[in-house]
Amino acid sequence: MISYYRQTFIYISCYQECPQSLSMFAEFGSFKFSPSKANGTFSRSNSSGKGASNKAVNVQKSRSLSVGRKHFTSSSQWEQEMHSKIWPQSPNGLKPSRSDPALGLAPVPAPVPQQRAKGLRIAESQNPNISITSGNSFMVSSQSRIFQPPSVQSHHETKTSLTEVTKATKTEQQSEVDATVSMADMTLKEAVEFLASPEENYQQCGASFIQHTTFKEDHSKQEVLKLGGIPPLVALLSSSNPAVSQSASAALRNLVFRDQANKLEVQACGGIDAALQLLKEPDSTETQKQLTGLLWNLSSADKLKGELIDLALPVLTKSVVVPFTCWSESSVNHNIHPDVFYSATGCLRNLSCAHPSTAKEERQAMRVCPGLINSIMSYVQSCIAEDNPDDKSVENCVCILHNLTFQLEKEAPQCFSKFSSSTEQPSGGQKSPTIGCFSPKGSKINREDSFSYPVPAEESEPEGMSWLCHSKAMQMYLSLLGSAQKEATLEACCGALQNLTANKGLVSSVMSQTLVQKLGALGYVSPLIQSPKPSLQKSAMSLVGNLSRTASLQSTMAKQLLPDLVTLLSSGSKNMGNNDDLMATTAHTARSLLLADPEIGKKVVTTDLVTSLCDLSENGSFPKASKAASLLLYSLWNERSMQGLLKKLGMNKSVFVNETTTAVHKSVQVVD
Repeated sequence: MISYYRQTFIYISCYQECPQSLSMFAEFGSFKFSPSKANGTFSRSNSSGKGASNKAVNVQKSRSLSVGRKHFTSSSQWEQEMHSKIWPQSPNGLKPSRSDPALGLAPVPAPVPQQRAKGLRIAESQNPNISITSGNSFMVSSQSRIFQPPSVQSHHETKTSLTEVTKATKTEQQSEVDATVSMADMTLKEAVEFLASPEENYQQCGASFIQHTTFKEDHSKQEVLKLGGIPPLVALLSSSNPAVSQSASAALRNLVFRDQANKLEVQACGGIDAALQLLKEPDSTETQKQLTGLLWNLSSADKLKGELIDLALPVLTKSVVVPFTCWSESSVNHNIHPDVFYSATGCLRNLSCAHPSTAKEERQAMRVCPGLINSIMSYVQSCIAEDNPDDKSVENCVCILHNLTFQLEKEAPQCFSKFSSSTEQPSGGQKSPTIGCFSPKGSKINREDSFSYPVPAEESEPEGMSWLCHSKAMQMYLSLLGSAQKEATLEACCGALQNLTANKGLVSSVMSQTLVQKLGALGYVSPLIQSPKPSLQKSAMSLVGNLSRTASLQSTMAKQLLPDLVTLLSSGSKNMGNNDDLMATTAHTARSLLLADPEIGKKVVTTDLVTSLCDLSENGSFPKASKAASLLLYSLWNERSMQGLLKKLGMNKSVFVNETTTAVHKSVQVVD
């Protein structure tokens, strides 16, 4: 039997993994922010409860969790301008996620005494806006079923990094102080020397200058590294002066943006631990923004992911994610800004698609992290309930969930303990017929042996890892498929469902049955397989391919989806983005459904379909699709009930059974 199903995985550094799917980030447009308060307060309604995870759908409309719901009381506002670009692709097909934000121009520190500030002149202070980042997704791999690749991380560097993108907005002149130091005449060497000064004004001035310069001039990052500026900046994260530590964190954030050497230097100087210690102090919203942005940028480096999983995962979860999504009077941090949550989830998104050599352990560490999955599920459900499916943090959260479903059955079998071995085979010990292959006599599939697996009972209030394979999570993904507009969010939802239906055994069959028969998944997926966006179309088609493996669903799927599949195949390769994998999956799935219900097939098979398949079967540019088209042609004629229709269309046997199609058919039989 042909194996054309995959799991999807979103890998951040390089978005690479085994043949399954994860979510990542890709480069995108600019974010603009107006000056915001250092300690803004935000109104939130209490959503405490059993993890608040299963009650999120009933949250009050006043609950302010995300950027999309601008209910917090702060002067901060933002406008996101996305530039449509093709997501960068990793070697395994996964898309990277946008991330690695660089901080914009920094506020100028308090005046430095003129007699000490050699070469500096007096000027008005500036309070610039800051830029931020985000994340994405992708898919890959080829196993028996289609597993979606992990969701993209938030960086994009070389072969294993996240897309690092951010723009700063123009600074605004302010007159809150009469005199401040202008840094126009300062050099980087002087700025680095200022960092070691015993006077805090000089320290802040040096850090702010480095922040400004590294934002505008990429080459200055390496100069700061050569001048030894990173160790003193890391040391200043522990300063007792909040303004100094904030400036130092902002400078480090810019220094590590798209700079692997600086990332490693920050780690070598103990910068990760220092940043996390400062993040635990809820004194300054602006400092939290810089620190989570710094951690997000650092998470694009594969070499740092292990330490970030060990150190940053628990801190980000406990200090940011849980307090933001499950607010209560006992929360450690009552005033988490949406931007802080966004950067934190961007970092976690990258960590959820770590390097293949360590990905299994790191995914499992995230799955068992107390409060993480509950909080993410609560947040996404609340956004759906508030008609805000395109909230930017929803994308990060869904990509994390997508990545954590990758290889779930293999890596966390305890999640599926409810599937008892007694339900693995139907009565009489008969196995479900192989889908897409012929009977020993070469005729149509014997569907009389089809059966439905019993769906085991689920806990009404899932916790932690149990969420990943729960029907409530699947319903959440379908809700987003029906309401969200962001391509990355839609792909991650398809990817998570792909991963849950990717294997050949009992679990995937039950998941497929639940999706189609209980949750009505076909109505959500059908519009996506006709999407003009090839990557989304591929994700949706891969999910359909997985679902079609369950024999008891094929008749239903043939009625609902076969006309759309035939239309796609008849339209030619251009309407499927000239994507070999997409065309192959479409042809294989159409073949399974046509053979499963020939009567439906008779209504949809047309001359255009056959002509398109003939052209594709001879097209060497698409090796996978060519073989799939040849096999479909051979199968159409081999299905005796179809021959009468094909002859009426003016076609003879040689169109369907010829040297090309016969060779493919024989090769498939050998594999089987």
